[in-house]
Amino acid sequence: MTGHKIRLILAVPILLAACASQPDVDPDLSNRMHSMFRAVYIDVDSVHLSPLNMQQFTLAGLDGLRGIDPDFKAKTEGDDITLSVSGSEIRSERLLDPSDSPQDWADFATSLVLYAKASGAALGDAPEETYYEKFIDSALRTLDRFSRYATPKAAADLKAEREGFGGIGVVIESHPDGARIDQIEPDKPAAGAGLVSGDRIVAIDGTRITGMSLRQVERLLRGPIDTVVRLTIVRIGLPEPLAVTVGRTRIVPNTVFLQVIGDHALIRISSFNERTSKRISEAVSQARQEIGPALSGLIIDLRGNLGGLLDQAIDSSDLFLDEGLISRADGRHPESHQRFMAELGDIASGLPIVVLINGASASSAEILASALQDHGRAVLVGMNSFGKGSIQTVLDMPNGGELYVTWARFVAPSGYPLQRLGVMPTICTSGASDAVSALNTALSDGPNGARTLLMQRRTADINDETSVKRVLALCPWEPHASGDIDLSIAELLLDSPTLLRRALEIARVPDGA
Repeated sequence: MTGHKIRLILAVPILLAACASQPDVDPDLSNRMHSMFRAVYIDVDSVHLSPLNMQQFTLAGLDGLRGIDPDFKAKTEGDDITLSVSGSEIRSERLLDPSDSPQDWADFATSLVLYAKASGAALGDAPEETYYEKFIDSALRTLDRFSRYATPKAAADLKAEREGFGGIGVVIESHPDGARIDQIEPDKPAAGAGLVSGDRIVAIDGTRITGMSLRQVERLLRGPIDTVVRLTIVRIGLPEPLAVTVGRTRIVPNTVFLQVIGDHALIRISSFNERTSKRISEAVSQARQEIGPALSGLIIDLRGNLGGLLDQAIDSSDLFLDEGLISRADGRHPESHQRFMAELGDIASGLPIVVLINGASASSAEILASALQDHGRAVLVGMNSFGKGSIQTVLDMPNGGELYVTWARFVAPSGYPLQRLGVMPTICTSGASDAVSALNTALSDGPNGARTLLMQRRTADINDETSVKRVLALCPWEPHASGDIDLSIAELLLDSPTLLRRALEIARVPDGA
């Protein structure tokens, strides 16, 4: 998922809908639901790639309530809609006109949802949040497969991954006692408090954590920055548990991992959060320090990277480019039309780069891969990427949840859309049995050569299903028979300037093309 963020918070006073009567429910619940549904309808209609079909959106949302009670039904007949449970009518209303405002449709939907909740049985017992989940998720499915709703709890976790959280700086793993500290981050509060790898956490702020999931334990460890958490620690060699008080600081999860392989630096990027580009730069500097002048190339591993923040994808691409278009975004909202250009400065100073991708490389990862490939800066090795060429803007909801709404589509520097078909690697390893034969095939001028495959991908019409199926079959995500063939090819390319130069020229798009 790519997370280019705009915060659209529309302050709308809560007024009861004039178009539908209101059931006898708690006024506070009614106000909260009106506020929530107005935010959904107004914000989504404002930013989504396409204007909302209000009736379709509403009917799909109501149908989602069947996830609470399978016997619930919302049936339309002519200009009327009737709600029922097990065949017994709850409420019948006249449908609004399709041209009515998002606010009117939001109030209409809220009224019907409140009647459903007031009907009793399973619908009456369901928590308020469950209504939001079922209605919004079902409604959003009428738009595209990437727009989605995150509950307040899920939104907090996602925000922590993107922007950081208040934590103590440890990596934990499951243990029968509760949790075991696997890693300690240097210069973070846990290290300063004297915690060490191998310590077992058995209680947090006096609460025993035996039997809790790792996610539950992580939530207890996290909290507001500059607050403290009290841990009960069991340490091998000590007869009694330790009571340790640790402060919380801002922790941004690391998404960049460096491994030195001979005179090559392997940089794995797991996702893109707000410090990814900074940590890529640090990884390159660290590689120079560890390898020295012998450093002969970089391998950037994007396999399994599902994306993240848009600005970090752009900044990460810009690290290795001196000029030119990185990506273009187009949508319906005026602010969605953007061109992202590289600025002077290549942190790798022209060092050869090989990028590894597969079918789980998506969104921001595809922006980075396509930019480096089109500009002749890197050779892509692996299998066709996922094809999530869209931007989801993050909208804050009144209940603390978030909406991820598709508001623009990406276009690679050479002009092809990333949506559906993704990025074609220069060296396809789909189903390959060994590195040498896969490399030779790709660099040949035959029907399975890189030049032919890339031409078919870049000229494909994503709206032509026959063309889509043909291109997706060219280099599908298939497991290798044995070993990491992608990595082996990367090393072969970096060890042979001649092969690398040929691969770069095959994939590079000429200026002005």
